[in-house]
Amino acid sequence: RHPSAPSWWRDLRGMRVAAMRAVAAALGLGWLRAAAGNAATPHFKWGQTKDVVFLSVMVRDLDKASVDVSLPDGDLRFRAKNAKGEEHALDLNLREDVEEAFKVEISQRPDKWGTPTLITLNKVHKHRWDLLVQNPKKFKGLLDKDWSREDQTLEPEDESPYVEDNNLLALTEKNLNKTLAKFSPLVVNVRFPWCTQGKSQDDNFAKAAKIAKRDKKFKKVGFAVVDAREERRLGKALDAKCEYSNDLKVFTEIGEEPVPLKSGYSETALLDSLKKYMGPAVQVLKAAADLEGVKEKNTTCYGGFVSESDPKYRLFKKVAGIMRGELVFAASFGAEAPVELFPHKQADAYKFDGSWADNGTALHTWIQPRAIPLLQEYDWQLRTTYDKLGLPMARVWLNDADSNPALDKVVRHVIRRVAKKFVGRMAFVEQKKSTYSYELRDYGLNHPEVYPAFGVASNASYNSVKYSFEVTEAVAPSAQDFWSDADKAIQKLGDFCEAVLAGTWPEAHESGAPQTNWTEGTVKTLTWKSFGEIESPERPLLLEVYGRYRSEHEVKMTEADNLATALKPQAALFTMARYDTSDNYLPADEFKRDKYSSETEWYWVPAKAAGAASRAPVVKLKKKQAAPKAVLEFAAKQLGGSALDVDAVLASFEEQMKANPPPSPPPPPPAAEMGDMGDMGDMGGMGGMGGMGDMMGGMGDMMGGMGGMGDMMGGLGGELEAARQRTPH
Repeated sequence: RHPSAPSWWRDLRGMRVAAMRAVAAALGLGWLRAAAGNAATPHFKWGQTKDVVFLSVMVRDLDKASVDVSLPDGDLRFRAKNAKGEEHALDLNLREDVEEAFKVEISQRPDKWGTPTLITLNKVHKHRWDLLVQNPKKFKGLLDKDWSREDQTLEPEDESPYVEDNNLLALTEKNLNKTLAKFSPLVVNVRFPWCTQGKSQDDNFAKAAKIAKRDKKFKKVGFAVVDAREERRLGKALDAKCEYSNDLKVFTEIGEEPVPLKSGYSETALLDSLKKYMGPAVQVLKAAADLEGVKEKNTTCYGGFVSESDPKYRLFKKVAGIMRGELVFAASFGAEAPVELFPHKQADAYKFDGSWADNGTALHTWIQPRAIPLLQEYDWQLRTTYDKLGLPMARVWLNDADSNPALDKVVRHVIRRVAKKFVGRMAFVEQKKSTYSYELRDYGLNHPEVYPAFGVASNASYNSVKYSFEVTEAVAPSAQDFWSDADKAIQKLGDFCEAVLAGTWPEAHESGAPQTNWTEGTVKTLTWKSFGEIESPERPLLLEVYGRYRSEHEVKMTEADNLATALKPQAALFTMARYDTSDNYLPADEFKRDKYSSETEWYWVPAKAAGAASRAPVVKLKKKQAAPKAVLEFAAKQLGGSALDVDAVLASFEEQMKANPPPSPPPPPPAAEMGDMGDMGDMGGMGGMGGMGDMMGGMGDMMGGMGGMGDMMGGLGGELEAARQRTPH
């Protein structure tokens, strides 16, 4: 009843009270719930598939309008009356969890025990249940199996005695407080006995427990297991899941909310992670002056509180428990002082001015982005840290292959200055070219790669939305010139980051280098960076969309080039262009095409009319892999009238193909020269096969009984011997 009790404990207590009330209802205990009268318990049966449970409850002379089914706290409650008004009640403590949505049907086909009410329950975890309820003996004589609805192909699941085999503690609602009093910390593996997805985690947990028992440093650490099926309420309170990577739960004190802990990739990694829970979450300082020694070595969050019972301190301590290992939390008692965060080796401190009226979320959210450096070198082990932040990530790529220490120093100075302006709104990291240059493709910064490079991702995930800052000639003569002017760079990058957060900066995508030397009578190469010429062309485009890994790519490129030359007299009417989707992002709104399609498709892109908000939709040539004649007929149809003489252009195209033919395919590699095989020992010049004629002659004699076959083989042997004699040695 204490108001400061953690939410998970209150939830668990609430579920227990609700369960007691459900039992009381069945037993007629009026002091908890209105009496259910002398309700009869109906017969029922069940069957299952991998996904659902079918439960049929039978009542003789059922009053269909009286049927009431509900799932209080995930258990089943059935109430109904018969035609005489007699009540029937069934309360089932289900074996496993079901979804809130369910279906109820009154069957038209009677059962020997009465009219069935069919209840279809959707399983939360899609697998075979071993039982319907936790205690089937309670319903002996009333519970049957519905074999007509049972999927009998479901195999029983292998459930090994995990706790007993590994000498672990079994944690239950009853022994929870007693176990917490004995161990600090207590690390808990919340698992379903049938779940095989977490086997690797289970193995690491058991191995870590065995190692810890032999190491005095871990003598106060307890390793416990919650069977989330047997202890459904406790499992729910601790967020039981069946996944490949399930968080462990760490308890440090009675009444404290457990903290999630990644299980790690090995037992050693798990034990290393546990070390940060073996001391207090908050260092209590005797005096505020003691803070200097702590700040000197660590990123530190400090607050002054009236006493340990101060509600603000309880929230402060809760957040400290959640963020163990990320920074140091320190506190002093006797006088209130604002919570401040002091980043390690950073002059500026941050002062918390948020709300204390919640469950600690405001404080936690405020600390997280300020506990990491303004700028740090990124590696894959930091991914979880930045995932938790949930902030956009600004990345600067530095060229470690051809480093310029003086320039890199200026770049880091610029980025830190920008990062200070965006604390709590954006995180900043630096990345090496040698490790992360491949990422530049997604930002459209790889044609060409220019360092230092800068971009922003909407979050830390691989599929985040990307935004790129490109140093064009309009910005600075070169990237080095841009970064060397620190004040200008800080201003430009700050404006860029603000535009990204405001949603006004265009998204970046992979893109080839824009063409800069196009002339009429040639194919204009368009890229994502020049996609505006497709969205708003000044004149119509005859657009070829393709992937360069198509068959006969070089032939098709030459055909398009020659076709553009043949169409030069019509250059004022339309422009012939190409777009390679293997190198460029292609929006799916008009161009319905798979990213890595190798097909060649042709489109007519109308010009955008003056004053119009947008151009007319594109028109697609339906014929795929179209020949040049089909492409010309398509263009002529879009132009209308006699603007394009297909036959004349086609004749010119054929002349161009003769003058500028596609490159010949490379010849097949020459067969290896066999020589006279003279270096093959006795087989040189077949000389080592001198006995072949005799052998074949012998085969002729051997096969003489097969009619003329013996004479034929004998003659063949003689011919081989004669050939051998003619072969020079």
